[in-house]
Amino acid sequence: MNQSGPVYLGSVNRWECDENDHLNVRFFGQKMQQTLEAGLLEYNLVTPQQLPIVRRSISSQHMRFIAEARIAVPISGYLKILSVDTDEFTVLVELRNTGTDTVMAAFVYVIEMSLAATNQALEPMPAYAGSRGIETKALTHSKLNLAQSHVAGFSQIGRGIIRTDECDEAGSLQPYHYIGKSSDSMPNLWARFTPGENERGKGVVGGAVLEYRMDHHGILQPNDRFEMVSGILSLGEKTQHMLHLIYNVETGQCVVTCQAVAVTMDLVARKSMPIPDDRRAVMQNFLI
Repeated sequence: MNQSGPVYLGSVNRWECDENDHLNVRFFGQKMQQTLEAGLLEYNLVTPQQLPIVRRSISSQHMRFIAEARIAVPISGYLKILSVDTDEFTVLVELRNTGTDTVMAAFVYVIEMSLAATNQALEPMPAYAGSRGIETKALTHSKLNLAQSHVAGFSQIGRGIIRTDECDEAGSLQPYHYIGKSSDSMPNLWARFTPGENERGKGVVGGAVLEYRMDHHGILQPNDRFEMVSGILSLGEKTQHMLHLIYNVETGQCVVTCQAVAVTMDLVARKSMPIPDDRRAVMQNFLI
């Protein structure tokens, strides 16, 4: 894939890193979006004027986080076309460590719009991308309205209002901000697992997302109030399979469903660790 050359080059800034001292998922998403859009333009698949349509037409993103991206790591972004149908196309976007060529993250985008004729060869899904522990289709929880999600056992973990500077020129929330809202909200969930121990950036136990699937069912726009609710689908020895729902408060509509597989992380050894027994006992109360 990297033989065709990068369509994005950048690096990890200190202010893009989180309490675990690695690139926050919001900025993974932002760099992936830059790579997606730059690649589509590079290969003459869309025009600049069509980019707002591309953003609004993303129906799903399947995200694999494969290697940590630490401060000052140089990043190269690549894009390849996986499939093209009459009314949708699928692309793989990768971020690699420029120095080592190590794949740090791989996102698969399904975009529901017609694509201009292309001479770009279709490529198979590589083994390190695609789904491993997450369903490859959207879950039906998106049919719940906001009030029903509370009754179903989901916990409120995020609320806020969409700002104009978070939206594109067409007035739609930039796609990477949806995963950013999820990241901002997660400490409110972790705080319930280990009450009194969640001053952000403290301690030796953290968390890291391995895999993420986001399905879009609507659009948030400036001045829309949103609410995020969350629950746990299953627990493994080290993993937590979580489900987040993002709602438009005024309409009660679910605009995004997010599945995430995360691990408990030893921040000293920089590796995953079993979920502590006391935390597991609390987390079981959040199973849905």
